[in-house]
Amino acid sequence: MASVMGATALAAALTAPAAFAIVGIARLGGAAARARGARGDTTPVARRADLLPEGCTVIPRICLPDGRRIPDLVVGPHGVAFFESLPPAAATRRTGDRWEVRFSDRTWRPIENPLQRAARDADRLRRHLEAQERDFVVRVQAAVLGDPGAVGRNDGCSVVATDDVPSWLAALPAQRGLTPDRIAHVRELLTDLA
Repeated sequence: MASVMGATALAAALTAPAAFAIVGIARLGGAAARARGARGDTTPVARRADLLPEGCTVIPRICLPDGRRIPDLVVGPHGVAFFESLPPAAATRRTGDRWEVRFSDRTWRPIENPLQRAARDADRLRRHLEAQERDFVVRVQAAVLGDPGAVGRNDGCSVVATDDVPSWLAALPAQRGLTPDRIAHVRELLTDLA
């Protein structure tokens, strides 16, 4: 009996430090990830915030009241633009408007067309802003981050290379009637959803 208890104590003494080290490393990794997320610079457009045209503000992500999450919003004189990422090219294939993605079990499964999804998200966001801002309609523009040479735009969504985001935003026309006070109000409405 004493030898069993001694063996158990010895096993615990040998494995406990390693277990505590693993748990500590995992907690440090989680804390670092939370700290990166708290800074808000984890999205592609937010990382380029210093390069955006004057008067533009990035909101890394919002959650609409219906539960839909929209990443990388930019509020500025153009109105609101947001950028969703395309799935990785190595894991997707397209046939016309049909998109498929390869899962870890190596099977191809259909997914929603990212450009159509972004256009619908723009409509949802536009309706939400119209409900909040009754005397003014804010222009909402959707874009996906990807290779414009590989994926063509559609009527409701542009395709922009990540490095071209600042110049794409600078090329958008300023929305007439969107005063600095209205821009600040729209920014406040969207920040409340962050």
